[in-house]
Amino acid sequence: MHPGPLSLTALLAFPLAFPLTAHAGQAGGELVAAAAAAGRPPECSARSSRAIARGPTVWERARAPELPRYCDLLARGQAQLGSNPEAAREAARLADQLLPGHAAPQVLLARAALALGSPEDAGRAFDRARGIDPRSVEDPHTMHDLARSLARTGKRDEAIAIYRALVPRIDLLGTADQRALVLLEAAHLSMAAAGAAAKPPSGAAAGGARGDLDEAIAYLREARQRAQTQLARDVTLSLALALDRAGDKAQADAALEGEAADAGAGGDPRAQAAARARAEAARARAADHRAEAAARARAADQHAGAAAREHAADDLASATARLRTVDYLAVPEDRLALEALALERTMAAAAIARWEAYLSGAGGQGPWAGAARARLDALRRGAGGGGQRPARAAATGAAGRALAPAPGPGAGGAR
Repeated sequence: MHPGPLSLTALLAFPLAFPLTAHAGQAGGELVAAAAAAGRPPECSARSSRAIARGPTVWERARAPELPRYCDLLARGQAQLGSNPEAAREAARLADQLLPGHAAPQVLLARAALALGSPEDAGRAFDRARGIDPRSVEDPHTMHDLARSLARTGKRDEAIAIYRALVPRIDLLGTADQRALVLLEAAHLSMAAAGAAAKPPSGAAAGGARGDLDEAIAYLREARQRAQTQLARDVTLSLALALDRAGDKAQADAALEGEAADAGAGGDPRAQAAARARAEAARARAADHRAEAAARARAADQHAGAAAREHAADDLASATARLRTVDYLAVPEDRLALEALALERTMAAAAIARWEAYLSGAGGQGPWAGAARARLDALRRGAGGGGQRPARAAATGAAGRALAPAPGPGAGGAR
């Protein structure tokens, strides 16, 4: 059963599969500390920082002489996940050998496997952990990795359920970029679910598809209202894509121009000013990319002929369309759609090439082909091509094809 049109309020009120340990509306260091505490295994939680500083008590040594070493291994492994996942995996294995039958080493093994690029191994370890203790995956960072492993092994519906439980507590995550990434991943999974529910090739969003698209839009609007992050441009392009697929081309175009955020801010001058600042920052980053590529193009002109200039044009288009990351994509070919949207306002011919590459691949057989063709036709009319491909688009076509990603290992794309 698919949800109806969703607002952020509705998402936050969604019945959680996991009980909340802290109120998600409170941001700051206390919530991050609470998240870290929630990730501590119950068998280690009795050892307060003061007790750890003194060392294990006589009672602890008598009851479980391996416990201090076990807890230290898990703490070390958690700290090594980001910098040395191999060492984290080894710490988890040693901890499991010291005290077999606990969930915490399996959780650490799962997270290390995901960091090492093996979502299948991660999924098996998460299954073992949940089999021992279903509450072992309640820590927000663990939930995020669980959702990723499910998405990347093709278990989209299960992943969406975990994201719905995670989104209300994203303020427990340590950085604004982490919070934005969760919202982007959740939105693209919901958009993929909408695509599965829609009837190709019309792309008409109805019933369950419309509900999933509304959910994706709610996630992306929330991401856009939050503090500026390195993923701000990806959020804006993804919001435009979701709005366009929902049939709201005007709002999609406004999002690309930075006007949708002003509309969403209502009459609040401060919110509108913040929205305009975000849009200006995005335009400045795009201008930097264009200036960098243009400089390379000028250098190429001094030493080569038409072939080099054509290559420089491709380089300029690639720099303008560059996404911060593609880790959040649930459907690999959506990369071309996002790049096309990024190019539409400044390099129409290159945008045409990206839309053509999208339609000539898997996107052309998918549920959003109609929406993509409508944008392509509008660009061609604006370019005065009468439906014919402009010469510059031909020059950038090779770049569009080269950017088409290979099929990922699962619904979550490449890590």
